[in-house]
Amino acid sequence: MAESGCNDGANHSSRTSAGTVTTQGQGAGAQSSVAEAGTRVNSEGNPFYPEVVDVESVSTDPSEERRTFADRLRNLIKRHRGDDDDDSVDCEVDQLVNSLDHYIVGYPKVAAFVNADPSFLIYRKFGWLHNRILLYLQDEIVALEYKLNKLDQGTFTNDKEVKLKSRRADFVNPGPRRDTVKQIAEKLKEYDEHLLRFQKIQAIRRPTMRNQTSLFNFIYGTQSIVASEARWIREGADLAAVAREEEHGWFNGFLEDTLKKISPRATQVIFRTKEQKIVTGQENIFLVSPFRLDIFLRIVLTILAAILLLLPVVILFELQPAEASQVRRKGGFQILTIFLFTLLFSASCSICTKARRQEVFTATAAYCAVLVVFLGCTLNTNAGQ
Repeated sequence: MAESGCNDGANHSSRTSAGTVTTQGQGAGAQSSVAEAGTRVNSEGNPFYPEVVDVESVSTDPSEERRTFADRLRNLIKRHRGDDDDDSVDCEVDQLVNSLDHYIVGYPKVAAFVNADPSFLIYRKFGWLHNRILLYLQDEIVALEYKLNKLDQGTFTNDKEVKLKSRRADFVNPGPRRDTVKQIAEKLKEYDEHLLRFQKIQAIRRPTMRNQTSLFNFIYGTQSIVASEARWIREGADLAAVAREEEHGWFNGFLEDTLKKISPRATQVIFRTKEQKIVTGQENIFLVSPFRLDIFLRIVLTILAAILLLLPVVILFELQPAEASQVRRKGGFQILTIFLFTLLFSASCSICTKARRQEVFTATAAYCAVLVVFLGCTLNTNAGQ
């Protein structure tokens, strides 16, 4: 296990699926200052409550005609998706959010940071301990199995095999075999519970390096947990990402990183909600709304799908042979075009989505069939002319 630490005053920066976390290290023994819990903002933007923060005050507007069609459509989509974005609030409820500045440096601040975004929900699986317990329980059951087998052999040797043929006759009075079977039943129940529970735990995916690095930077950068108790964040192979896996996988992070490199300020303005802005407080943390990023990603994938379908059609149309002597040469280019775009389409499905292998194969076959049918139609048209 590679050792790495944070020096006092060192800067740490990383990106996560929710954004970038950059923290400034604090000197040892520094006194932690606790800011106010936040500011509650009224409809005019004036603070009037010191303990909580109002994400958005919704004014009463009896006239529905003042709302644009885009606002209605946006709220309808968010209600359908069950999104918790702050813009989906369309009622007389003030959303109260605590800033990270409200929490004292230590476990309270780390818990608030982890709660700030699902991507930071990272905990240990304790696989070694689970396996150790399972091995002990397994051996205890093996020993009881051996004991029961010896009891059976002894009963058969003493010409009392009738007890092996009748449970009622064997268990009519308390005896060693009856007690052993009871112990085996209890141990098997305990073993099965541990085994099935461990199976579910092991099925939890490992967090991405970006998310693990972000949590590492926050813990060590703010010195919220002593080094001896913060070593668990380095147990990469034994960590579990509790949050639900995103549909587009690593492509979300790639898109977010690209947008941040192009224009960090514009990315925060467009993709960060008011709630996330309040939650981060004075911490240098880059968060974006998963819902807004997902909408943008869907737009990008829609444009990409249209390009992958229309561009090869245009190329195949331009490569139509005008004369019989061009059929062999241009026909080879047309087949090569279909091959390259089919390969690109299959790669896009595998990289940009979480489609299973059979789904990728089916979609690729359908895509290739469309191009081949178009090529056949163009060749028949030229032959008829």
